[in-house]
Amino acid sequence: MKMKSLTVLALTVLAAVRMAASVQADDAGENKNLFKSPGAKQTAKDFKPAPAEIKTNFGILQFEGGSFPTEASTQKIYDEMDRQRATQAYMDFYPSLSLYSIVKSQIRDFGFKSASDVGVMADFMTPTENYLTGNNVTVYAFASIDLKVDGPTVVEIPPGMYGNANDAAFKYLTDFGPTGPDKGKGGKYLFLPPGFKGEAPKSYFVFRSPGYRIWAMMRGFGEVGNGDQAVKWFKDRLKVYPLATGPRAHTAVNCSGMGANTLPPEDGSVFTMLNEIIQYEPTELFDKELLGRLATLGIEKGKPFKPDQRMQGIFDTAAKQGVAMSRAIVYASRDPEINYWPNRHWEKMFIRNTKFVDDGHNDIDARTLWHYQAICVSPNLLSTTAGVGTSYLTAFRDKEGAYLLGDKNYRLRVPANPPVKRFWAVTAYDPISRSLLGSGGNINVGSTGKPEVNADGSVDIYFGPKMPEGKNNWIKTDPDKGFFVVFRFYGPMEGYIEKTWVLNDFELLK
Repeated sequence: MKMKSLTVLALTVLAAVRMAASVQADDAGENKNLFKSPGAKQTAKDFKPAPAEIKTNFGILQFEGGSFPTEASTQKIYDEMDRQRATQAYMDFYPSLSLYSIVKSQIRDFGFKSASDVGVMADFMTPTENYLTGNNVTVYAFASIDLKVDGPTVVEIPPGMYGNANDAAFKYLTDFGPTGPDKGKGGKYLFLPPGFKGEAPKSYFVFRSPGYRIWAMMRGFGEVGNGDQAVKWFKDRLKVYPLATGPRAHTAVNCSGMGANTLPPEDGSVFTMLNEIIQYEPTELFDKELLGRLATLGIEKGKPFKPDQRMQGIFDTAAKQGVAMSRAIVYASRDPEINYWPNRHWEKMFIRNTKFVDDGHNDIDARTLWHYQAICVSPNLLSTTAGVGTSYLTAFRDKEGAYLLGDKNYRLRVPANPPVKRFWAVTAYDPISRSLLGSGGNINVGSTGKPEVNADGSVDIYFGPKMPEGKNNWIKTDPDKGFFVVFRFYGPMEGYIEKTWVLNDFELLK
């Protein structure tokens, strides 16, 4: 009898919960049937118009005859409309601007003559090459591909590579290496241009690109070596060429220390760059709604881009506002899921996934969070399989929640046995460029550098403008600016994925 009473009680509670959920859904409009509940009858008198004078953050707007904007108000309205649209365009198109800036810089700053030329960070990346949170502990190799110039293009990679290819909107096309279709054995990847009608050969890993420009990046380990050895290694083994011609003459350039500017401008000139992208890439690459907004700003495929003095000023303000908003999203995120551990200040770089979608909608702030501080998109940059791929966490604040500043001294204690299959590394970055910190000293400590280890297996890393007496594992900061760090997990293991291993926060030293 007692069991029966409990069952009845449970069913009653369940019914109450379902009814409450149904009422809540109805209130939200999810299940609202207007035929059953349209609300009380209304007449024309129930319409609530905006007033003839509207106070806004860009001035007081006045309307004659109740609704006709005065000449002065009309100008204010269009100025603000254009500024808002341009500001949002800066953020919406930042991924495309980022990839275009990288490709352009490699041709301009490294002297590439064709997609077959290869750049190699043979002596590691330096602060003179401002790649967004690029690292200085692995040897990069990369190529800039243009399917409009070369048509179907082959990327022939050697065994053991780790990397990926992204299209002109900085969207994922494929991985190279163990997480790609070659499974670490190397092979020939064929990228087909938009609208390609022919039949693709069977002996390639084939990918159709929605845009013309592609950036292919990969990392080499071990046998690749450094310096001249790494340059020769990649020149002999990494080949990029048109399918129609087969392998052709190419160069491999040691880009370490050459200097490059891979970042989109943070002023009005960025819209000239955006126009170049719109003119070159197929219209189908971008959302029609976004293109419609650009058209109102004078950026439209097949038409000249000639902003007058008014629009140049608006573009300049919009770019700076876009930067300000992007900085807030990255450095002061309001996303409730930003922290990797609930009681720590370590933050995710990919909040939920690498496709920037959440519950059926585009996750636009998560997209800005990644693309304003990093490059390349691949599902294996957010590893959930032990020992596979990589994972990254950032820290902008100390234990008390204050920003990390270069004129102060800090200690970061890395607990024993970081859960990685390959290696871990902590690297310091400049918050202005989001690139390697140019402090004039060491900016990286990691397991490959054999850091000094405490008796309990933990590693103390010190940060500050001057090396603390008697301490090793020191990262030099710039006293005139802030800094942040990225903690890299190459081949993260269960302790990281399951969050049983927890990083400490930065401690401010007195």
